[in-house]
Amino acid sequence: MATMAFDPVGPIRAMQESDLEAVLEIENAAQLTPWTRNHFLDCLGNAHYLCQTVELAGQPAAFLILSRILDETHVLNIAVAPARQRQGVARQLLKQAIDAARRDAMSVIYLEVRESNHRARALYESLGFTVSGTRKNYYRRGDGHEDAVLMQCLLASGHK
Repeated sequence: MATMAFDPVGPIRAMQESDLEAVLEIENAAQLTPWTRNHFLDCLGNAHYLCQTVELAGQPAAFLILSRILDETHVLNIAVAPARQRQGVARQLLKQAIDAARRDAMSVIYLEVRESNHRARALYESLGFTVSGTRKNYYRRGDGHEDAVLMQCLLASGHK
């Protein structure tokens, strides 16, 4: 995938295996139940996954992992380095993913988000995602489990 412009933060580009140390650092800082190196390697090695990073000063500052099967896209993981949060990085990653899904005739984008993650839910809603259900006890947390809010973004007709 070619590098895409991303102002003022940095370019969005395909994730490489050489990015994994920085990506794992972001993942461990941003997620309550972080993915392992093997999760990322599995995604990098599979054509059904789209793995992207936002690069800043030569290092990943954020990443997005999507699954794309038939006409559906699923946001599997998104995280922004703590120092870069609340600066529009996740919004830009998601906006370009939505635009690409529309260009590629996808009909819907799905995601799950922690019920307690109100900032992320507000971001998703501002981008056109709506609540479509819940998954009980989906996420682990220190004192037990937390529900996931299922969200979807219907993409016009799903065709170019």
